Amino acid sequence: MALQIDILYMADCTDWETAAEIVQQVLADLNLEADIQYWLIENDRQALQNYFIGSPTIRVDGYDLFPVKGATAGLRLRSYWTGDDLLGHPTYDMVYEALSQYVG
Repeated sequence: MALQIDILYMADCTDWETAAEIVQQVLADLNLEADIQYWLIENDRQALQNYFIGSPTIRVDGYDLFPVKGATAGLRLRSYWTGDDLLGHPTYDMVYEALSQYVG
């Protein structure tokens, strides 16, 4: 059974494509099947309806791969703490660790 992966992003986000490439590489490395959909979030209404907490957001089967407790929905760029620095997308290692729980 394939995973459903949704990548939510804003048009002015430059990191969502890098995040998508990393997700695709990790899926291949873990030999996981997934249906990937891309969602352009264009306004506050869409942000609220989709509980969009920042661009890019990666969801697996409806759950944020990197949940942020207490985050509020809204149009904004999202930062990811790598352990050493803040980036505009998660690293390969972060995605690998998060998706490796789905290997069965």
